[in-house]
Order: sequence, then structure tokens, then C-alpha cells
Amino acid sequence: MNLRWTTTLAALCLVAMSAFSHPMGNFSISHYSRLTFGPESIDFLYLIDMAEIPAFQEKPRVDLNGNGTFEASEQDAYLSRKVRELSEGLVVRLNGTRCPLARTSQQLEFLPGGLNLPTLKISLKYQFPLKAGQLKDVNVLEYEDTNFPGHAGWKEIVVQGNGIEESSVSGVDKSQQLTHYPEDPAIRPPEDLVARVRFKRVLGGENSVSATQPGSSEAAPPKQLSSILLSAALMAVCCGGGFLAWRRVSGRRRV
Repeated sequence: MNLRWTTTLAALCLVAMSAFSHPMGNFSISHYSRLTFGPESIDFLYLIDMAEIPAFQEKPRVDLNGNGTFEASEQDAYLSRKVRELSEGLVVRLNGTRCPLARTSQQLEFLPGGLNLPTLKISLKYQFPLKAGQLKDVNVLEYEDTNFPGHAGWKEIVVQGNGIEESSVSGVDKSQQLTHYPEDPAIRPPEDLVARVRFKRVLGGENSVSATQPGSSEAAPPKQLSSILLSAALMAVCCGGGFLAWRRVSGRRRV
């Protein structure tokens, strides 16, 4: 065994014993998926959080020149390659047809871990439109995350938004996007890698705020408008009658 591998093994052993290591374990890779349903599209946030050892194993794929520094160009090149791999492992089907994922943003972060070894976090955002021609009155979306099979870690799927009738996963974000893990070791991490969502087609106008909110200056509803007009008419009659009575009294006094 050469010196390089001896040093690597020693570092890994030290990380495994560190009390300041990743809360889900040094070997863990945690997943987070959030699907947000809107009237015209579904927004999809996907996060990967690699603990110290998986992040250490990725280091040669990032630091291509071997100088021990993650240069900006190396990070960009690594992220482009990694995004392709991760995207291929995400399967989204709408009413039985696989949907292409249009990526809108991507981010790579190295965060402090045990014994000054970094953890690695990848953040990807996707969006796919909900076209009228592909939607039914009630639709089924199926989602599966096939990346990093067999790795321990926090695996969470969150489903939120409009028109959801039934979901196999929760709408509550338990880990706050993999930033807060439970400190109690008795709490078992979720194992959500598959989700099935039944949702209704939601038209854009159904989500807009009503124009007749309290205090609004917009036109009143027909019934309310009729009441206002009737009250105004009664006031006019009363005022007119009072004015005529006053004139008669005034006329008599003059005589």
C-alpha cells in the first residue's frame, strides 16, 4: 500500500470517528425533492447532500489538475457533468408519459465537515409546463429518484401547490431543504424516493384573488348594487318630500 492510499485511509478513519461529522453519518448521501404545482407549470427543486466520505471520493473528479484547490473552472466542469448524471436518474411521468426536465438553475457548494473535510451540496431547479393538451380533469404524476442506490441518508419528497387531491408523500418540509436534521437518533429518517400525486387541472383564473375583497374600490355585486340604488332612491324621495313641505310652510308664512 503506497503512501497516498495510507494517508487517504487514515483520513477516512479519522472522519468516521469525528464527533463533528455529518449528522446523517459520514457515508451518507441525503436526497430532497420538492414538487410545487401551479396552474401552468410544476416547479421542481432537487438537492443532494454528500457527507464527508462521499464528498472526499468526489474530490478527484473535481480537482482535475490535482493541486488540492477546487478552482471555479473545475467546479463548473464537474457540476455540468454531475447534473447530466443526476438528471438521468430522475423520472417524472405525467399520465403515463415521461416528461423532459427543463433545468432553470444549478449550484455547487462545499460546506465545512468533520476534521475540516468538506461536505458537498448540489442544488438543481427544474420546471416543466402543464400544457392544456396533455392535461385531463384529474391527472396523475409519478416521480422516482434513482440516484445513489443503496446509500444511507435522509430521503425526503415534499409535494405542495394547487389542485392536489391525493399524494403518497407529505406536504411538510421536515428538514428545511436538508439544513436541519433531527438531533434525536431515535427518529428514523424518511426513505421517500418514489411519489404519486393525483391532482386536478387548475385554470389560471381560479387562483387569482377576488376583485371584491372587503374595502375594494371595484364595482359591487349586483345584489349589493341594487340595495345601494334603492337606499339612494328612498333618500331622494324623503329629501324631496321634505323640501316640498318646507316650501308650503314658507309660502303660508309669507301670506
